[in-house]
Amino acid sequence: MKIPDEFQHLTPYNMNSYTDSFVSGKQQKYIELQYYRDENSLKFYARVLFHVETQGAPGIVHGGAIASVLDETMGAVSFLNKMPAVTASLTVNYHRPLPVEKTVYIITQVEKTEGRKIYIIGKMVDKNQRLFADSKGIFVKVPNERIGL
Repeated sequence: MKIPDEFQHLTPYNMNSYTDSFVSGKQQKYIELQYYRDENSLKFYARVLFHVETQGAPGIVHGGAIASVLDETMGAVSFLNKMPAVTASLTVNYHRPLPVEKTVYIITQVEKTEGRKIYIIGKMVDKNQRLFADSKGIFVKVPNERIGL
């Protein structure tokens, strides 16, 4: 399977640390996720496969499933860069319908920080870099103890 060049040098994350997440936890049977991180940048990556059970319209992934995965990966980039945060605002633009059972890739990155606010962007593409969705979010830094860390 061809994967985007940007993923070639990345090491897969151990997904066992995400067992309680709604999106990537052990109970999730309909969204297959593998996370990756580039230690040299403020980026976070994911390979995603949405199964037929995630459809809204027949054969098309539900927009809420796409938004949930973008939200989680955008939040993860803040945590992994030592800025635990929660979503304050999330905007998702859908560029074309995403067929179920199609592998796509997500790239998220911290765009800037202002005080407690972290501005994060994300995009969902296929192996040929066709854009299915992009997102922008504002995440608010929270103390570790507020989120159980």
